[in-house]
Amino acid sequence: MSTDRLATLKYNVHTLHQHRSKEELNKISSVLCLPVHLMLLNFDGNMNIAMSIRSAAVMGCSDIWIVGKRKYDARPEVGAKNYIRVHKIDNLENPMEFFESKGIQPILVEQGGTPLETMSFKRFLDGPVCFIMGSEGKGVPKEWINLIPTHISISQYGLLRSFNVSIAASIVMYEYVKQMSARVKE
Repeated sequence: MSTDRLATLKYNVHTLHQHRSKEELNKISSVLCLPVHLMLLNFDGNMNIAMSIRSAAVMGCSDIWIVGKRKYDARPEVGAKNYIRVHKIDNLENPMEFFESKGIQPILVEQGGTPLETMSFKRFLDGPVCFIMGSEGKGVPKEWINLIPTHISISQYGLLRSFNVSIAASIVMYEYVKQMSARVKE
């Protein structure tokens, strides 16, 4: 394989766009991105951060907010951070103030919320949203659950307690984008 071909493959984009420069790809990505953010709150696992970033980039999200842990193994991203804005924050003392200042509607993803299969995102489709995922070990802090009114969960039918957090983020983002797409087709 030629050096040029290897260089384009490192961008890990659709074959249709592999001939484009990184700058061209960034421009296309900024035009295509959706008003969807993903917040990774105090994640423990290196792989979960990188896999969540990759899923968010594939789903067309505009921003990732990493709160807490700042270092992680980037290999599972497979270049995704080149096409999505990744922000790192030490902590959020006042989460509602943060979301209001950014004009983002927060949506918690945690056990015990409205089941995803019955959730209508219709009222959230007009502005940016942020899906907030807590760590696998501790989840979303109780004070956040008390502050943020919209709280969804993924129903589980098997014996295990929960999905892997990066998988759960992917499922929720997919359902939101599916509903957003259906609205566009109406």
